[in-house]
Amino acid sequence: MRTLNFIWVAILIFLASVFSAVAQDTEQYTGTLLWKVSGNGLEKPSYILGTHHLVHVSFADKIAGLKDAMETTEQTVGELLMSDQTSMQAKMQQAAVMPAGESYDKLLSAEDYATLDRGLREMLTVGLDQLGRLKPGMLSMVYTITLYTKIYPEFNPMSHEAIDAYVQRIAKEKGKPVLGLETVEDQIYALFDAAPLKEYAEILACGVKTSDKVKEQMDKMSNYYTNGQLREMYDLTFDADDECQMSQKHQDALYKDRNDKWVEKLPAIMKDKSSLIAVGALHLVGKDGLLVQLAQQGYTIEPVK
Repeated sequence: MRTLNFIWVAILIFLASVFSAVAQDTEQYTGTLLWKVSGNGLEKPSYILGTHHLVHVSFADKIAGLKDAMETTEQTVGELLMSDQTSMQAKMQQAAVMPAGESYDKLLSAEDYATLDRGLREMLTVGLDQLGRLKPGMLSMVYTITLYTKIYPEFNPMSHEAIDAYVQRIAKEKGKPVLGLETVEDQIYALFDAAPLKEYAEILACGVKTSDKVKEQMDKMSNYYTNGQLREMYDLTFDADDECQMSQKHQDALYKDRNDKWVEKLPAIMKDKSSLIAVGALHLVGKDGLLVQLAQQGYTIEPVK
């Protein structure tokens, strides 16, 4: 089925005085996408790049300092290794299937079920009778990417190369090591299993119901990203007034918990070799972001402009 083939392709592309200091740092780390990390015993600087997984790879040429960072660093580090797509696809397919005995008519009210089914049919041409065997986290990603292609017709998920994949590919072509901060299993948990299925399903139904607002949000997010406005990206994503907002536990699983694990690994990685670290831009900013946490460890964090 072409719809399901599209899904798998889309998925592969797809913290009194202490607080005051943190708040100041949080506002400080915005305005650019590439950051230099030095000091604290590092012999050579490393760089952290904030990426947007759906922005066209050609935008990489407009990121100040990125070409030099790609040239001078000794290795590239991503959220996960992008090279083994066959293995990734197989694990995603298996993890995306709804557990036995669960179904959307059990997870949602009759009204929300009808709203979701109608929205899927309008967007994907098939409804819950065919897509209902997929977990809500997977359906949410598919719906969002499909909507993105309709809003931005120039975006082609079948040929798209994300900036994350691009910097890893160039590093490999130059014979440099490429490392991942987490495994496919880690991402599967954060995307599909970090919250109860009912919460995932209700957020999905809410998102479909309010899809008329999505274009405005996507336009803002793309504009913020291309202008390096990390703080604005963060505020838009974690807007407390968003009627479809996820629980704090769910947010932490996607953002804070992963940042904390990565920050434990990064000092040894950067000490071993100067590194270009490319991760989603939202992971850089905020009181739990990588930049603030590394600064708190004694590293010097400087914008590259």
